[in-house]
Amino acid sequence: MKKLLIIATVLIFASCGSSPCEKKGCKDFETQEEAQEMYESDKDCYKNLDKDGDGKACESLP
Repeated sequence: MKKLLIIATVLIFASCGSSPCEKKGCKDFETQEEAQEMYESDKDCYKNLDKDGDGKACESLP
């Protein structure tokens, strides 16, 4: 019973550390405008869409 409690506690703490942000990359968008809208909605969550940090998301997209 003690082992089960320890395992349950570890699993609970492990799940608490997961990010609330959706995993999105430039490949998930058809246009730069769509990516920019997502980026603007939460710049902390989607900072990976702006690789060079200039405020423009997925500049390689049309």
